[in-house]
Amino acid sequence: MEPKKTYNLLLALSWTALITWLSLGSTGSFGQSIPVPHKDKVVHFCFYFGFVFWWGSYLRKKTKRILIGLWLAAVGYGIMMEVCQFAFTQNRSADLWDVLANTVGASVGLWVFSLKK
Repeated sequence: MEPKKTYNLLLALSWTALITWLSLGSTGSFGQSIPVPHKDKVVHFCFYFGFVFWWGSYLRKKTKRILIGLWLAAVGYGIMMEVCQFAFTQNRSADLWDVLANTVGASVGLWVFSLKK
């Protein structure tokens, strides 16, 4: 595998691991002192924007089938993280608004990635 493709794969895997860790782990009081309205939704948006962007950078191909699959993977992963929060954590809860923020982030990420040359 060429170095740039390897680099993009490592970024995509690391980003996915970060999403998983922050979605299922305890964040304690992390970020509570930052006075941004709906900051949780902004974070979800950014997570899934990055998910689509980094996995898209690794895949590189921009066929309609690849783009739809990438979007479905991001949205599905976001839903899976919410289900896991509900089922496997005691200090986190599932939230449909988080799913919406994930979906919007994935959609905007897909749009930006599709514009990237």
